[in-house]
Amino acid sequence: MRLTAAGFAIVGNFEDAIYCWRKQADKWPNGPAGQPGNGIGILLVSGAGALGAPKAAVGVLAERAEIGIGDEADVDFMQSAVGLAWRALLLWLLLLLLLGFARLLGA
Repeated sequence: MRLTAAGFAIVGNFEDAIYCWRKQADKWPNGPAGQPGNGIGILLVSGAGALGAPKAAVGVLAERAEIGIGDEADVDFMQSAVGLAWRALLLWLLLLLLLGFARLLGA
């Protein structure tokens, strides 16, 4: 999950993603044995920060911390989220291609 969150930061708004990761991820106690800052919280807050997404309360029934920065989120951010996911996928595919190419050159 941390590699995916780092990928979101690289292909998105790096500064906001890292800020959200550092300030908001510890408010999501959903890791192993309830440890703060582990699991899906890191992925959610870094993705929201990488989008430059406005603050959004996640989950209607559950009390959860806000993620992102700014005002309330709206429907227009869905297209940005899809673009972020595609860019992160292309980043990891490019890294795999470069590692494969380096292995071929080294053999």
